[in-house]
Amino acid sequence: MAKKRKRPRQRPPTASQAAGRDGAARGGAARGVAARGGANIERRERKEEARKSREAERRRARRASSIRRTFTSFGIVAAAVAAITIYRSFQGPNDIPRPAIRAAEAAGCTTVEQPAASAPSQLHLASGQPYHYKDTPATSGYHDPSPLPPTPKVYDTQPQETRAVHSLEHGAVFIYYLPEANGGLPGDVVDRLADIARGDKATFLAPYPTLTPETALTLTAWNRRQSCPVAGGLAPSNAATIVNGFVTAFECTWNAPENGASPC
Repeated sequence: MAKKRKRPRQRPPTASQAAGRDGAARGGAARGVAARGGANIERRERKEEARKSREAERRRARRASSIRRTFTSFGIVAAAVAAITIYRSFQGPNDIPRPAIRAAEAAGCTTVEQPAASAPSQLHLASGQPYHYKDTPATSGYHDPSPLPPTPKVYDTQPQETRAVHSLEHGAVFIYYLPEANGGLPGDVVDRLADIARGDKATFLAPYPTLTPETALTLTAWNRRQSCPVAGGLAPSNAATIVNGFVTAFECTWNAPENGASPC
């Protein structure tokens, strides 16, 4: 019978061997933890990059939307301004109030006439150049490059007519009268009309010595004119009604081709 071979007894590790095995084990564990930590850091970095990318995209979208809204607003404003300009370009004078029409009829005044069917604008002379108007008081045609200044509103002598016509082109109204000494309007009527001129934005009063008793009170706007005779019994009240009606209809309206410039 064969004898069993005895297993050699394992000797316990020495202290140095045990320490080596423990160190190796701890190193392996540390490497595993480090590996897992590195993976987590990479994932977090990828997530942060993705978050930053999404936020940048949202900012770009907000800027683009803001720019679109700004341009849309500008477009709406520009369209509105263009529409108003076009509307005004076709808008003529206001209606003459009925009381003014009745007062003019009672005083024997003419209806408002258009001396020239298609009065051209922007016909400028040289500064100070004289010009003879065939149809007076003039309401359109060639004129000085400069209109009359906004003040004074009341003249003691007739102002330069070429400059007055330029003011008419801007929307002004002129009240011309034949002086009483020449058989024209009484002084109290002239005083009442002077008050109107001083109180209005673009209405002027001036004598016009070449008027006649039949045209003693003549009102002018661009390409518009109305005359009243002194024999019609013009008094301060009805003369004021007639003048205020004419001013309401024509002062600073788009009857004038360059309405809005000085004095309007």
